[in-house]
Amino acid sequence: MKPCHCIRSLAVQHAGPRFNRIAGALALALLGAMVSGCGVQTSMQSSSQQGEALQGRVFGGQQPVSGASIMLYAAGSGGAGVGAYNLLTPNSVTTDGSGSFGITNDFTCPTATTQVYIVARGGNPGLTPATNNAALVLMAALGNCGALSSATTINLNEATTVASAWALSQFLGSGAIVGSTATNATGLANAFSVANNLINTSTGFAPGGTLPAGAVTETAKLYALADAIASCVNSDGTTACTPLFTAATTSSGVPANTLEAALNIVRNPAANVAAVFSAAASRGPFQPMLSAPPKDWTMSITYAGGGLNLPGSVAIDSAGNAVVANYFGGALSKFSPAGVPAAATGFPGTGLSQSYGIAVDGSDNVWVTNEQSVTGANNHHQGSVSKFSPAGVEQSGYGYTVGGIYYPSAVAADSNGTIWIADYASSAATLLNNDGTAISGGGGYAASALPFTTAVAIDANHYAWFAVQKGVASVTPAGVVSSFPCCTDPAGIAVDPAGNVWVADYNASAVIELTQSGVVANRTVLSGGNGGPQGIAIDGAGSVWAANYYGNSLAELAGANASVLSPSLGYGLDAPLSEPYGLAVDASGNLWLSNSGSNTITQIVGLANPIRTPLLGPPAQP
Repeated sequence: MKPCHCIRSLAVQHAGPRFNRIAGALALALLGAMVSGCGVQTSMQSSSQQGEALQGRVFGGQQPVSGASIMLYAAGSGGAGVGAYNLLTPNSVTTDGSGSFGITNDFTCPTATTQVYIVARGGNPGLTPATNNAALVLMAALGNCGALSSATTINLNEATTVASAWALSQFLGSGAIVGSTATNATGLANAFSVANNLINTSTGFAPGGTLPAGAVTETAKLYALADAIASCVNSDGTTACTPLFTAATTSSGVPANTLEAALNIVRNPAANVAAVFSAAASRGPFQPMLSAPPKDWTMSITYAGGGLNLPGSVAIDSAGNAVVANYFGGALSKFSPAGVPAAATGFPGTGLSQSYGIAVDGSDNVWVTNEQSVTGANNHHQGSVSKFSPAGVEQSGYGYTVGGIYYPSAVAADSNGTIWIADYASSAATLLNNDGTAISGGGGYAASALPFTTAVAIDANHYAWFAVQKGVASVTPAGVVSSFPCCTDPAGIAVDPAGNVWVADYNASAVIELTQSGVVANRTVLSGGNGGPQGIAIDGAGSVWAANYYGNSLAELAGANASVLSPSLGYGLDAPLSEPYGLAVDASGNLWLSNSGSNTITQIVGLANPIRTPLLGPPAQP
């Protein structure tokens, strides 16, 4: 058996910049519908409980809004952006001269975990008597209905509105209606949790009271967008709103109110960036705000701790937790959907050593590749794969080494319970049962026919697609291999719902699309400094996302024609991205990127279309 340093030398010699950079890292419809709104229901659900008295205030630019109509909504479950209904009886309450309102046992919670939010429409933002700003629509995402109490105080303003627009982007429909599919209640609840990381609805200021210690969010950008819509909120709703509404006009149309304007902006974060910024007064009501236009209107939260130590690949479980493989430290990192580490220093494993790849199976077990494996005598050899329970308990001892595992670099879980592994050093593939026993025999499938496998994804036929030296290869569950040239230095791979294969070509700064038959359909070069696409993922709408390792940004491509949808330099340049390696989409539409250069993980809020998690084959709608 070759010693470790020989394998590393071989990797650098033949695999190209991917392993060189790892070595370097080691050295380092309109929302204007009013009152009841389109799609509002009036019926209640079962398991109800009487709501507590609530109190709050509505502010426009930190000035009270009198005469605003207040409604408390329960989010719907009939699909994205539909089905929400007003819980108040009578239909609404109205703010007084100080902008205050009270809800006194006027509602019933459908269930304790029903997601609820509050909306203010119209009113006078401190102007001449009888003024009503019909373009004023403000919102605050509250969360679990059962958590509301007589001690709950709510402050609705521009900051709570833009935070809601970012976090609930994938669930907001016309008329301020929030809803998800019945099968994605978890994704919806997690989105509300992220909203409360961005903003404190009790005070109306950022960041939220639930933001974990050490987390960093873009508060100045949030305030800049809040100040931009404040120019319309603090007016009679006519000409003063024109600059904002013009800048926020998209293919969806001209916004009719402030919530719709905010939603258009966060859904099209690269459009009219400077014009949106200029809609904000130089000394707007929310400070500190940005002194110059941002690179885009994406919003990020970056989390630290949890044992992150040169983090690699990222995967999402059914509850929305993000799990991360660490090359150093011998521990698995796990974060809640709101970024709270499940363990301060991660979950240690006796078999964890130099881990790149990670996957979550259908039972939420976590599978991690170890480039080297450790025996009881602390003897390092050809590598292994570790399995952890959802609670973080190691179930594989010193790791599985059967089925041809040899310096594994990536792992993927199939919907049938099997586990595919990319064996880099032996140029082979390993297929395991869920109990860790081998399907692929003693030496794995197609040793030497899969040159330097670096990544793996699974299609709807249970075939595994591997990124290999200068191409891709498919392997059937019986071990039949087909190879296809396509690329310079494939680093990441994903399969879309139509069966097309997408490759992050690191050295060429390109994303390659291949058909199911392995024919190159599109080759898209990421220009303007988008250096080194590494992690790649596909969302529920078929959009393709790539983490740019050297560009410290995020690229988006249209799945239909591979055209680049993100700016030339990519999204997220305002976020503290640092050599982003792994990438995953969750059921709330958040994108998670591991920062190998800073030992952090970044959540880009609400930018992608949600997918069902864990990922078991091609992505699907949740």
